[in-house]
Amino acid sequence: LMDRYHGFFVALSYGIVSITITLFNKAIFSYYSFQFPLTLFVTQMILSLVFVNLLKVFSSETFGFPAFHLSKAVRLLPMAIGWWIYGISGVIALKYLNVPMFSAIRRFTTIIVMFGEWRLRDRIPPRKQQIAVVVMTFGAAVAGLTDITFNILGYLWVLVCALSTAMYLLFIDKLGRESGLNDFGLLYYNNILALPFMVFLETLLLP
Repeated sequence: LMDRYHGFFVALSYGIVSITITLFNKAIFSYYSFQFPLTLFVTQMILSLVFVNLLKVFSSETFGFPAFHLSKAVRLLPMAIGWWIYGISGVIALKYLNVPMFSAIRRFTTIIVMFGEWRLRDRIPPRKQQIAVVVMTFGAAVAGLTDITFNILGYLWVLVCALSTAMYLLFIDKLGRESGLNDFGLLYYNNILALPFMVFLETLLLP
C-alpha cells in the first residue's frame, strides 16, 4: 500500500509540514510580537543541522550521508544561496503579510519554475498542468488585488521569496542529482553553507 501511494503520502507530509512551519512563524511574529526574523531563521537552521546529524548518528543506513567535502560544497553553493535567500525573504514577508496572502502570492513560484525549465532545459509540462498552474497563479493575483491589509513591503519580500524558491528548485533538480546526496545530505549542505552568510548578515544588521 505504501509503495502504491508513496507519492501521495510524500506530498501530504510536505503540505502538513509547510503549513505548520508557516503558521508557527506567523504566530511568533503576531502573537508573541517577536521582531527579529533573521534570528528566528538562524535558530531554525542550527536546529536543522542538529537534527540531521542526530538522524545520521542513530540510523546511518537510512539517514546517512557523506562527510563534508569542500569540492562538493563549492559545487552546491548556488543551490544553498538560493535556499538562503528564499528562507530569509520568507520569514521577513510573514512579518508583514497575513498567512493566506503569503501563501497565495507564493503560488507564483510554480509558474516561474515552469518558465525556467522551458528556457534552461527545454522541458514543457503537459497542457493540463499548464492550465492548472495558470489558473492557480491568476487566483493568487486576484487575491492580491482584494487584500484589504495591503502592504507593499510584504509583497516585495514574498515576490523575492517566490523568485529565490524557483531558483533553488531549479538548482536542486540539477545539482542535487549530480551530487549523489540524499535529501538529508542536501539539507545538511544547505544549512552548513548558508549559515555563515546568515550569521554575517545578522551581525551586520545589529543595532
